[in-house]
Amino acid sequence: MLLINCMILLSTVFNSPVVNNDNTVSFCFRGNAKRVCVQTNMQFVGEDSTNYNDLHTRKFKMKLQSDGCFHFTTKPALPETYTYCFRINGKRKPDPNNQDTAWQMIHKWNVVSIGGSPQADLYLQPESKGQLIKTHWYDNEEQQYRRVNIYLPSGYESPSTNHHSLDYSVLYLLHGINGYEGSWSERGRVIQIIENLIASHSIEPMIVVMPDCNIGKHEDRPSHQTLWNNIVHYPRLCHDHSLENALEDLMHYVDTTYRVSTKRYIAGLSSGARIAANIVNLYPGKFLALGLFSPVVYKEQLPSKNTDMLIAVYIGKDDLFINNGRRFHKRLTEKDIPHTYTETIGGHTWRNWRLYLTDFLQRVSAIEN
Repeated sequence: MLLINCMILLSTVFNSPVVNNDNTVSFCFRGNAKRVCVQTNMQFVGEDSTNYNDLHTRKFKMKLQSDGCFHFTTKPALPETYTYCFRINGKRKPDPNNQDTAWQMIHKWNVVSIGGSPQADLYLQPESKGQLIKTHWYDNEEQQYRRVNIYLPSGYESPSTNHHSLDYSVLYLLHGINGYEGSWSERGRVIQIIENLIASHSIEPMIVVMPDCNIGKHEDRPSHQTLWNNIVHYPRLCHDHSLENALEDLMHYVDTTYRVSTKRYIAGLSSGARIAANIVNLYPGKFLALGLFSPVVYKEQLPSKNTDMLIAVYIGKDDLFINNGRRFHKRLTEKDIPHTYTETIGGHTWRNWRLYLTDFLQRVSAIEN
């Protein structure tokens, strides 16, 4: 009987995490351990959602139960996308049952999305799924290959398979100083947001190009492992115009490889917003819209007064760069440069950047129509 029970236990499938109907989340870990905790940035019903920091985490002790698995169920959580990991005997470990992961600095986290609001529902996995291509493009100025992730919408057909298929508009989407080419798809939920907006007929299908904005010093290592290097060398990278100067090579690669139209848009977060603003000045007339999310921008990034681009600036009232955003808005206004300016609650967080991306995509859709 003991052998039968052990065989049943070993064959049991443990799911983790499980989002329950009441928005509680159940975690499970099975393994040889004395102490297991779940560490997460999750917020719960009744807590102040305006006071939120992606990097603020709490630990919750998991309890060993008779099924041989450590369990913990949270209180009802606020609808949002969160990250978490396990602490096994004090050492961090991603949840082996959850393949939805994201890099933050040198650590890998698991991701869990909780619906229940119109915005948070956009972060849930849609029925149709496009492709995420992880590839390289050649930077002639730096004379090296650079990483780029490219999202192709569901139903996309390459030029070689169907000469009469649609040509897609292209969004160039840039990460911040401590990000990499996978940041927008992992933490930004760009694929889920776009595909859910397409399903609701809120936007048209488009291609999204997400390059690594920083020149990697260790090309033989995964790019996320250079994120700490980006932070340490931030003063130098602030003035590194490598992507701006090489964007023509990237655009040529995209234009000659994928089925694209001449409709291009560009957006970036934090230092990526500064790069995006520099790019539209270096390549006038190439982009129809510019999205600046929590932008680290100065007067040098002001676009031409005669531009007819859609310019949208977003920033949180508690963002550490709020004064940059407000000054840029003031300068745009003083120069009579048409733009929209949106202040939200919260700070320099993915929670806000996902929100800004959603709004920007729908503004871009108005151009499409």
